[in-house]
Amino acid sequence: MLLPLPVAKVRALSLENHLALAAIRGGHGSEGAAMNLLRVVYLAWFIRDAAEGDRYAGVFREAETTLARSRARAQQGQGWTLPEGDHEVLADILALHDQQLASAPSHRYTAAWERLDRFLRNDDLVSPLPGAPDGGPSLGRPPYGDELFCQ
Repeated sequence: MLLPLPVAKVRALSLENHLALAAIRGGHGSEGAAMNLLRVVYLAWFIRDAAEGDRYAGVFREAETTLARSRARAQQGQGWTLPEGDHEVLADILALHDQQLASAPSHRYTAAWERLDRFLRNDDLVSPLPGAPDGGPSLGRPPYGDELFCQ
């Protein structure tokens, strides 16, 4: 449990995450790809070092809001897309998560998944990020819940 995840697992997760971002950035995204990225945002938040506190909460809230805007565009018939600025914030979260996957002990990854599971089973389903106004952006209720568990 003190060892990081196996290298093959880290590579597979990283590839899946970066492909989701590339698909949305290229205008070929889907709700599943967006929910993959939302899952990464929340897992990265849960895995981060507790000593950091809420220091980077704003970046994570920005990533969450970015995905909510993408969802709004898709609901308006514009497809699942990301403008350049939105891409950058998600790319930064993905880079952080890649580092976490490669170095964090596997028990922290497991604990983050357990927190994500508890969050999804919560009836309110408000953002788990601190300081999100009114529970954060509207990201919807399942069907995306099951999609967050695809890994």
